[in-house]
Amino acid sequence: MAIAFIVAVTIALTVRSRRKRTAALAAQWQAFQQHRRSGHGQLLQVTRVYQHGRRGSKAIVTWCDTGRQQDAWFWNWHIPAGAYLLVNASSGYGPHSHNPNVLYVQPGQVRAWVPGQAARAAQRVGQ
Repeated sequence: MAIAFIVAVTIALTVRSRRKRTAALAAQWQAFQQHRRSGHGQLLQVTRVYQHGRRGSKAIVTWCDTGRQQDAWFWNWHIPAGAYLLVNASSGYGPHSHNPNVLYVQPGQVRAWVPGQAARAAQRVGQ
């Protein structure tokens, strides 16, 4: 009987914790969207991170307004894959890949960001 009670309490706490996390992520997405509507930065999503270095991350990003993909370098940041960002950054030549169109993102050029799970959480709670 005591074991059944412990299992039931554990399940209830797990569900409650998951709901709180989902609600918190959904609130982050809502705040991010408000920031986006204020016109600060362009929206992109980190599609894939393919290298973490001492000084930053190399990634493929997708511009949400056009669907265009681009190589990117995030200075001093190990950006998580799936993250959504509002950025004011510029493109330039990438000497390591000989790519003439690498997006260089300095920490101060990121206006706002949320983890990729935030968008899914907002969909689950109906925002």
